[in-house]
Amino acid sequence: MTCYEHTTSLPTASGTFSTATLFIPGGEGRQLLVRANTATTLFRVQLIDENSITRRNWGFHRGELNDTSDNIRMAFVGSYTIQITNASPDDTFRVILSVRE
Repeated sequence: MTCYEHTTSLPTASGTFSTATLFIPGGEGRQLLVRANTATTLFRVQLIDENSITRRNWGFHRGELNDTSDNIRMAFVGSYTIQITNASPDDTFRVILSVRE
């Protein structure tokens, strides 16, 4: 079994940041973890494919989004962007996307 994990930690500027994965040759999503440095930070998360199509929209979360449900269990092929928007206040976020071949 081969696993791919995209991990980054970045601050938001004006409530937004995005991070792009490397090319994923194929696999199934297993986990998306987005954690704000502050537990009270409110934010939205979207997963966008390389064709600029929003594949998942998790809406608003406070402090952390940790999705291991069927929402993330989809086929992954290509590059993806994880976009955080509407973060209030600006914060530093840790993002981990795990994909299993």
